[in-house]
Amino acid sequence: MSGTAVSGTAVSGGVASGTGTGRRTDTVWELAPERLRAAADAVGRLRDERGIHFAPVRHHSPACAVAVRAAIEELRPAAVLIEGPEEFTRLIPDLLHEETRPPIAVLSLGGSSAGSGAGGGAKARDAEDEPAGAGFYPLASFSPEWVALRAGHSVGAELAFVDRSFGERSAAERALSGSAAPGQDGVGEGGIEDGAGSGTARPDPFARTLMSERYLAHSEAIAALARRLGCRDHDEVWDQLFEARASAELADWRTVFDDVFAWSALARLDYEEGVLAGDGSLDREARMAARIAETVDRLSADRPTGGGAGPVLVVTGAFHTLALVEALSGAPEGAPVRDRQPDGGFGPPVEGEAWLVRYDHERLDGLRGYGAGMPSPGYYERLHAAHLRELGLAPEPATPGPIGARALATEILVDVARSAAGRGHGVSLPQVGAAAESAVRLAELRERSFACRTDLLDAVRSCYVQDDGGVGGPGEPERPLGLAVAEVFGGRSLGDVPPGSASPPLVRDVRERVRAVRLVIDDSVPRTTRLDARRTASHRAKRQVLALLDFVGAGFGQLVSGPDHVAGRGLGLITEEWQYCWTPLVEARLVEMVHLGATLDAVAVARLYEAEARLAGTGTGATAGAGAGAATVDALARLVAQALVIGMGAHLPRIVSLLRTTLDTDRDLGSVVSGARRLLGLWHARVELGAEEHAHELLDLVSQALATAAYLVSDLGRTRAEDEDAAIGTLIDLRSLLRDAAAAGDGGQEGTGGENRTAVVRELARLRDDRNTAPAVSGALLALGFTDGEVPDDVLVTRVRGALTAGADPGTAVRFLGGVMRAAPDLILHTPEMFDAVDDALRALQGDAFLAVLPDLRRAFTWLRPTETHRLAKRVAESTGARVDQVDVRVALSEEDLAAGLALDHELAAVLERDGLAHWAGSPGADTTRGEA
Repeated sequence: MSGTAVSGTAVSGGVASGTGTGRRTDTVWELAPERLRAAADAVGRLRDERGIHFAPVRHHSPACAVAVRAAIEELRPAAVLIEGPEEFTRLIPDLLHEETRPPIAVLSLGGSSAGSGAGGGAKARDAEDEPAGAGFYPLASFSPEWVALRAGHSVGAELAFVDRSFGERSAAERALSGSAAPGQDGVGEGGIEDGAGSGTARPDPFARTLMSERYLAHSEAIAALARRLGCRDHDEVWDQLFEARASAELADWRTVFDDVFAWSALARLDYEEGVLAGDGSLDREARMAARIAETVDRLSADRPTGGGAGPVLVVTGAFHTLALVEALSGAPEGAPVRDRQPDGGFGPPVEGEAWLVRYDHERLDGLRGYGAGMPSPGYYERLHAAHLRELGLAPEPATPGPIGARALATEILVDVARSAAGRGHGVSLPQVGAAAESAVRLAELRERSFACRTDLLDAVRSCYVQDDGGVGGPGEPERPLGLAVAEVFGGRSLGDVPPGSASPPLVRDVRERVRAVRLVIDDSVPRTTRLDARRTASHRAKRQVLALLDFVGAGFGQLVSGPDHVAGRGLGLITEEWQYCWTPLVEARLVEMVHLGATLDAVAVARLYEAEARLAGTGTGATAGAGAGAATVDALARLVAQALVIGMGAHLPRIVSLLRTTLDTDRDLGSVVSGARRLLGLWHARVELGAEEHAHELLDLVSQALATAAYLVSDLGRTRAEDEDAAIGTLIDLRSLLRDAAAAGDGGQEGTGGENRTAVVRELARLRDDRNTAPAVSGALLALGFTDGEVPDDVLVTRVRGALTAGADPGTAVRFLGGVMRAAPDLILHTPEMFDAVDDALRALQGDAFLAVLPDLRRAFTWLRPTETHRLAKRVAESTGARVDQVDVRVALSEEDLAAGLALDHELAAVLERDGLAHWAGSPGADTTRGEA
């Protein structure tokens, strides 16, 4: 495969010999740009004169990981320097801990750096330049950086990260570092998702990868190489040139690194200095070059014989290698990097904050939005392990599995078939055999040493897809074959970090709390748990932890169905269902909250204080932002519910005090009624929520809310037409509140807020009798009063006829009718006098007037249920002498259709009258356009 790399990159092997020029006579080498040939010479000089060996890698490449390990075991370097923010160096002991199991990530928070570095190498950041979010530095078992740490430690090398601190980078640079390469849409070859559970990659804006490879993905040189090699994208080019090499070829690390250097250097030439300066690449390379030089000089000075430093291995993303070589060798092209180095050096490494968090394959997958590119991490993890077994480098005790990449290919195809069959998409043994044969033939056709990722995916598409395309039957998830590919190629691993490591106390506390209630966090697979918190104490404890994490914003779980006491929904249900999943972003969000407290309870208390301050308008900064000081009864009642649901009842006195004050100032009756209903619901759930000690206070708050409601009821009479629907909804909720409060009691008391309930009823009756009350509100009050036995039959009919009389304004009349229908839609069915009054009023409407109020009429009658609509149609048919099937029919006509029909009716009437046939349309002078009920 090295020969293929030579033909593609034009410089392979140019620095492999002892002098660095041993193959310059090669015809292919002569085609290389002069800058690359000069850089190849510089690589040789830096190695021979200063002991600097470069290991240009692609992040998360098994091929590079094998080569890095081989290089370290042969060179036994004095130091291994790795691309990564220099504050990560202090975490190396935790990264090397025997209980640390990849995939993991080092997490940096924006603006957490302790300083901007010495020597003036970084600019002071303005307040608006402070970044949001965080940066992830993921490490998998097949990451070259992970292997460099482990192998370097085994040979006693000094280990250090040498990149610019994450805290020093600008907000713009951080935003770029979180960008996945455009065009990575999550769909693999042939429509099969390469390890992607979702169709489109949507990078989480919170997660900023510090290993972005967007420049390699968009290089014109690599794109041209892809076209020449017949590859579909830069990932397949990489596989063709590097991952398709046999294990023994990868152990030839000099050739591997020469070829990777050439491949990436050509891509580097596609980008101008201004672009690289704008995204911070040159500043980062200046820091890395300076730290490399400092390490070499220090090691040389430490050697008593003065014989020079031992080898120094530099492991960086290949895109940076050309710049580092030119900067360290003094080449003119290295001036933009050297000019960014302060005269006095950068000083001591920055001591910024960084944490170890667990990571998973889903977020490591380039096809699911991860910006460092390598797709299908599950496949590449297994490929790396297969290489190690073939080279005899597998850890002891040796992990079971195929030896070599060829054996792995067959196992992958079998695993996909097994996983698909488990999802209802059967794959036969002959199909597996055909797929294996197809993969081998494709690899041979593409001149690969063995069947690689794309060969296997193409074989799966050719041999496993059936007529149904892999879609399961009823009850089966969609695309079982695609999900099987996602599972096998994408992987499901979730790493682990040792107890007491660099994870903050908050993360450890949350893990312990979650495990204590028997929620599974050993992987990143989404799960569902069903709880009966009313009757089972262990379920209450589990619900409380889930609710706590939801409240603080950890993103761990969400309530899918069941009683939601905070939102006030589904309170009649018994069981609740939560979906939860422990992902790296959960830990990242927890790390972002460490300033709020060291435990989950402490963070929850801080969040409660933030919410109180925001509602009361006493916060500062972000807490006093939009919405601050807008305390409402409903918002504070929601906060009371939140405190009880998460087990923070001890903090209620402060919230209740603010709520009582707000009950005296809130002028929104809807807010008061909604808040009171929420509080009454909490009283009913007092045992489930462990709020028995607060039961009396909850009822007292409901009573105070009723007193406030009595004072505010009169405001409904002045409701504008556009607000009448909301006002009627408030009236209906207030009626329910009165009934529920009458049924609730504390001790020997009958009902809650007896005097205040009476005051509300009295104010409602006064508003109902007020002729100036808004029409829809008046109609709703009349209907509710009749339903509750407060309005006699004759009064109902008289009021309805009076409101709908022929002399009334049609718009006002229909608004009144709409209020009646909204509050008690079945009255028109059960009260014949009311039906007649409505029917007469509608018959009396002239055509234009009927058309004008038709939309409001339609909306008024939509409050009837389908069975009630059928009964009403039957009554209308009996009243008009029509057949039921002529009335009870659904006609899909728009208002425009009706307007056109009326115009046509007028035109027809005019034509008939002109021709002396007006009697055909009815009696002379009769208006044929009147509406009927």
